Amino acid sequence: MTIRMVSVVGGDTSLLGRFLDHYRRLGVEEFHVVRHVESMSDPGLPESIEVMHRAGLEFSRISEGPWHEHLNPRLIRETMAEHPDDWWVVADLDEFQVYPDTLAEAVRHCERHDYDYVEGAFLDRVAADGSFPEPDVTGDTPLWQQYGLAGLLTLRLMRARPTKVTLARGRVELGYGQHNSWTGRGVPTDSLYTQVHHFKWTASAHERLVRRVDAYSTGTWQINNPVIIDESKAFLAHVAEHGGRLDVGDPDLGLRPCTLAYGDYRDWPALAVELGSAYREFDAGRARLRAAGTPGL
Repeated sequence: MTIRMVSVVGGDTSLLGRFLDHYRRLGVEEFHVVRHVESMSDPGLPESIEVMHRAGLEFSRISEGPWHEHLNPRLIRETMAEHPDDWWVVADLDEFQVYPDTLAEAVRHCERHDYDYVEGAFLDRVAADGSFPEPDVTGDTPLWQQYGLAGLLTLRLMRARPTKVTLARGRVELGYGQHNSWTGRGVPTDSLYTQVHHFKWTASAHERLVRRVDAYSTGTWQINNPVIIDESKAFLAHVAEHGGRLDVGDPDLGLRPCTLAYGDYRDWPALAVELGSAYREFDAGRARLRAAGTPGL
């Protein structure tokens, strides 16, 4: 049994070196990182290849074309299917998973009880002053210090779904955004629930979300769920209203100092219970629609 990782990376890859280091220390043994570019002339491609080389790795494949919403799940499904009996950590480039014990112990727990996947949820990481600093790629300053606050930006500002499937057997079929699993048996969320420290809110965040709104709105990128556009607009409107920063003092966002220690965010136990059950009926209803052949699911 091998613990593998799959990720599809594109656009801003400034976190790539930190990402690889985090998951190598977590216990990932084999990396399957897909590089997506809209054009092979993307100036960031050679630099990202060099980052992989410095880590002793190569991209498993390079995908070229528009960033359609269905692209990411298709690439992940194809990659996981190559090793259906192994365990896969599934994470976007800005998602740094933290487990209450080791990753290996999470896998052992699943195998002891015949579970097929583990779920978790975002803790959004933001700078203490609400600004959007460039990540320190040198490694001199830990990311959790640069983005010293953790909270619920995705859930409460963007009104977006913060839950993720973080670890799964290769034969499991995941939904869009890895927010749910269509197949398999999940670990009860009251016994194991992953923190996904979400380092999305970096220097390029504003540019990336403006681009997303434009590309999805104009049809340049195909989209199945238009609510993604509204989620991005909510972030952009908030930042515009607060002088180009996040309002870190807004109590609804639940932002507080936090390291990468699992027990450091004091509201996590209650939050895990809340989020672990929040989408259960919704997902069950979508599963029934999917079984009936509803397109787009």
